[in-house]
Amino acid sequence: MLRFERRPRRLLLLDSDGARLYARSARAPEGLRELARFAPDTAGRQALSAWPEKTHAIALLVNLPEEGHFRETIPRLRGSEKTALMTRRLRQHFGDNPFIMASPLVSSGEAAGRRQEERLLLTALPRQILQDWLAALQPRPIAGIHGVPQVMADWLRHDARLPPVCLLLSLHGRALRQSLLQDGCVLFSRLSGAPEATEKSAWIAEETARLYAYLAHQQYVEPGAPLPVHLLAETPDAALDAAFAHPDMQPLALQALEWKTPPAAGFSGIDALLLARLATQPPRQHYAPAALRQQYLLPGRRRLLLGAGALFLLAGGYFGGMEMWAARKLRAESDAMRREAARQEEQAQSLLREKPELAIFPRIDEIRDARRLLEENARYRAERSPEAMLHALEQLAALLDQHPGLHLEKLHWQATEETLRLQGRALPADLARFLRHLARMKIAHANRQPTEDAPESTHANTDMAFDLALPLGTQP
Repeated sequence: MLRFERRPRRLLLLDSDGARLYARSARAPEGLRELARFAPDTAGRQALSAWPEKTHAIALLVNLPEEGHFRETIPRLRGSEKTALMTRRLRQHFGDNPFIMASPLVSSGEAAGRRQEERLLLTALPRQILQDWLAALQPRPIAGIHGVPQVMADWLRHDARLPPVCLLLSLHGRALRQSLLQDGCVLFSRLSGAPEATEKSAWIAEETARLYAYLAHQQYVEPGAPLPVHLLAETPDAALDAAFAHPDMQPLALQALEWKTPPAAGFSGIDALLLARLATQPPRQHYAPAALRQQYLLPGRRRLLLGAGALFLLAGGYFGGMEMWAARKLRAESDAMRREAARQEEQAQSLLREKPELAIFPRIDEIRDARRLLEENARYRAERSPEAMLHALEQLAALLDQHPGLHLEKLHWQATEETLRLQGRALPADLARFLRHLARMKIAHANRQPTEDAPESTHANTDMAFDLALPLGTQP
């Protein structure tokens, strides 16, 4: 899962002694510098509220007593059903406390044929003290709220020196935190303060024995079963080893879990190690409600949207540039192809001009003129044939039969189509058209060449006169 949250520049440690404000170095992430201390009273909270830095995000590390720890087993669910069930269980144990969290434990498979179940660890931080300090921090953005057991478990989750089940002891000033770890998860944690004028070794041994009895009574461990105890310490403590060697402490085997404070932390102690861990690798889960972290998350989401918009803009510009480059390249190739085609056409024309034209390949207009002449010649031949003349005379006889009152005395025409002289009575329009047809036949007859059967003098005369002896019918 990607995380787009900026790391907080300010860390606030809340414990029984008040609040301590630290600044994280930008160059050295583990470098911490103490800025101020605030007393655990109203004056201390007022001093924190008047602190001049108002814009830096603050992450809280809470190390307070009266924490709540409960184990629950729920059916294996997903989505909104699981969220609703966890919320209902949290409200049953902690009421309206907003500083709550549900962490999954190792899932346990039941016997064959039964559904699997999921174990949860329900935890809560003290409500009233946190609300008082958060009111003093307003209007500063809250990056997150984490508990010391949560950060400690996240830090030691993959430590090979720890057994699957052990009791972890850590000293925080004059307070002792005892945490039961199982498979990297804190099942139970308690913070107890040392009374005045008490020897430290004997007090730690007594508190550990009391906690072991409580865990056995609550069935966290088997009564009388050995429980490894690890003490977070920079140096071994011989007095503490002697206290755990007492016969009453036989089930508890004390071992020292040594650690080194980061060199750039600026101070020593387990608190320095946990604060450095919180500054560099904070846990994913928070005790802070979503509404409390809204002011802190809003700038990160805004930067995420701006970054996504800039990325899409760059991608659009890149692909747009690629398309423009491809279009320009295609245009250049098209221009080159056109120039090459023009060059080849010019070369072909020059080759044709250098060679003579072949007669076997006439032009289209010459072929069209020859076809027109052939069609006219065929039409003229059909009009001046004897069959055409006979057909024309038959049509003339038919027309005269249709007009019994018509008397045709003489028919005369010249060898021209434009001039037609008729002698006789007025003729109908259809007869006039027929006579023009005869005139065209006359012209075709006059243009005929002399043959061996007909002498040349017979065809030289362009005028032609003859009488028709046709059955004209009754005269008027």
